[in-house]
Amino acid sequence: MIPRQATLLVADEIYYNLLGKAILQGIYHSDLIIPKDPTTAPQLLFYFIMESDIADPFRSLAVEVTLPESKPVRNQVFVTIPLPPTEGRTRLFSRHPLLIQAPVLRPGRIEAKIIHDTGEIIVGAPWIAVNPPTPPPKPN
Repeated sequence: MIPRQATLLVADEIYYNLLGKAILQGIYHSDLIIPKDPTTAPQLLFYFIMESDIADPFRSLAVEVTLPESKPVRNQVFVTIPLPPTEGRTRLFSRHPLLIQAPVLRPGRIEAKIIHDTGEIIVGAPWIAVNPPTPPPKPN
């Protein structure tokens, strides 16, 4: 049995098409770089992908994000289990977006986790860093 696990994508926006496909825009592929401390962003989207063995499905789920020097933001996730399971299926996936509007961004580690019926899974998240000032040009 493969253990429960989770992954996180951080983006600026999410859209859903008519068939329910999630479209993430502005996906951050490394740390979030801010121009000054603090900086307020319009919004940040934390897209959690949670995975469990079909023999050990999640019974309850919540996702949580804590930005540096901020209070945690938590959302409950509605858990569904496909009945009857598809023949040969061994893993179950759940995807859940957590939107934080007008977040105040400060340098430091973003903490992300899922809370489930038997514990927690810490999910890898980017850090927030301040862009170093550009040095003045050297005189000729």
